[in-house]
Amino acid sequence: MDFVAATVLVVVLLISLWSLRTAPGAQAAEQFVQIWKMRWGKQFYFDFFGLQAILALWTVSDAIARDSWVAAAICLATMPILGAMSAAAYWLLR
Repeated sequence: MDFVAATVLVVVLLISLWSLRTAPGAQAAEQFVQIWKMRWGKQFYFDFFGLQAILALWTVSDAIARDSWVAAAICLATMPILGAMSAAAYWLLR
């Protein structure tokens, strides 16, 4: 199972790096603004960032219970870039 988890994480990381390379800074910012302007865009972002907050709280509470602060800190630091993948990696590899 650890091999499958690591494989999934590597594949998602490679896809994320590829997407960041194909849509660099200014283009990604334009996409963010265009989604925000759509009728459902604001709800999409509030739901997305709400999920991030819940996952961050879960990670912190799990780190308190397991005393795994290094892994939790790495997860929380990479969440703005990798999103829920960081929390998934924390959960799969804890």
